[in-house]
Amino acid sequence: MPSHLDPPPARAGRPLFALCFAGVVAGAVPAVVIPVLPDISEQLGVSAGTANWAVTAGLLTSAITVPVLGRIADLRGGRGVLLWCLSVLTAGAVLSALAPSVWLFLLGRALQGTAGAVFPLAVTVLHQETTGHRRTSAVALVSGTLAVGGGTGPVAAGLLNSARPGYQTLFWCCAAVSALAVLLVVFLVPRREAFGGGRVDIAGAALLGAGLLLVLLPLSLGASAGWTSPLVVGAFAAAAAVLGAFVRVERRHPDPLLDMELVRRRPIMVANLLSALVGAVMIVATLGLTHLVRGEPREAGYGFGASALTTAVVYLLPSTVASMIAAPVGGRLVIRFGSRFTLVAAALAGTGGFTALTFAHDRPYQVAVAGIALGVMVSLGYAALPAVLAGAVPAARTGTANSANALARWIGGAVAGSLVAVVLAAFTTGDGPPHENAVVVLFGAGALAAVAVGLLARFGLSAPAAGTDAGGAGTDVTDAESRLSADRR
Repeated sequence: MPSHLDPPPARAGRPLFALCFAGVVAGAVPAVVIPVLPDISEQLGVSAGTANWAVTAGLLTSAITVPVLGRIADLRGGRGVLLWCLSVLTAGAVLSALAPSVWLFLLGRALQGTAGAVFPLAVTVLHQETTGHRRTSAVALVSGTLAVGGGTGPVAAGLLNSARPGYQTLFWCCAAVSALAVLLVVFLVPRREAFGGGRVDIAGAALLGAGLLLVLLPLSLGASAGWTSPLVVGAFAAAAAVLGAFVRVERRHPDPLLDMELVRRRPIMVANLLSALVGAVMIVATLGLTHLVRGEPREAGYGFGASALTTAVVYLLPSTVASMIAAPVGGRLVIRFGSRFTLVAAALAGTGGFTALTFAHDRPYQVAVAGIALGVMVSLGYAALPAVLAGAVPAARTGTANSANALARWIGGAVAGSLVAVVLAAFTTGDGPPHENAVVVLFGAGALAAVAVGLLARFGLSAPAAGTDAGGAGTDVTDAESRLSADRR
């Protein structure tokens, strides 16, 4: 009998390598622009606010496409949809590298937003390539690569920007690694039959896309336009109306894009809330740390005046390395102790890191050590969440459920990004830098989010029953299908 700690089987090793590489690319591409936003603003001759759309454009695309692509993967198989996503990502990177204007550059970044669908599509593939404990280990490993990529992207961008200033080289490198990911999937991931039949709910997809767009746009514009401006308030009101219509359509549709009965089940609701919180923690950690270490001590009274290169290598690289180590460890923890235990451990690491930063951030080693704790939290969180879904979702809805979970993470990150902008603006006077209290508030908010992860995991998730798979991935999918049918009745 195989051990609970057995690695993924040899036959899954080649696909797993390709999917892990794709996961790193998917995590890195959205984050690569963070250190080079000033260069983008200068080279394209636009304001800092316009340059920030290099982050927002991809986020909007991800929010709109992830649920639809997840459903298509359930119907047609994950491999083909994954190849399409990675190919569009490659084309978007090439367009951003060649773009002569800011609008074509942002169009390229919007195309790169398909990176958001890579992880749920990879999970769909793994559900066909692995089973039981090996599936738990493999999914946790691929999930952890998102955190690895999220840390590697800014580090690589800082190094490249130091050697070759300007954003063009960065995006040519993004195009190269994305193209390599396409080739690895082509040659290492086998073709498989899809899980089930059905069709894509076009009306639901259109309503969901429009509703999410109306949510994310005011989150992006609120700090500059004002949260009480007619544009922002009107967009939120319209979002509520459109998303309400989406729910009504999905409840009546025979083959919905998002099954409302499935989404309402407690494990899935808790998993989506946890995903939003972990996504928020990652954004607060990355943006907060970057703002802190790049602050000029003579002007702001805090920070280290770090360059983009120093920020990447000294302050972000340790967190990235910690994420790389924590990713496979997270899979082992899920198998042996369960996803609830792993999420609570992640919350403890994040709470410790943010609390330390709140009260002690005037020495480089303090920031680096706290960053390691935050990297561990995000990686363990990403590793544990798919196991929460695994026992509650029928095989035919794997892509949809994981896509909804990824969408929750993106929305959590968007809310956190808006929070960062609001806090920095609130503590800024005139043309000077934000007061030190801004970083204290940000890290304090991060600590509260980490505590919320721990409490929600501890009291919102069930402990594995004796004799069952601790990770949840070994649960018979027919049980999940039976439970879903009972819920509908």
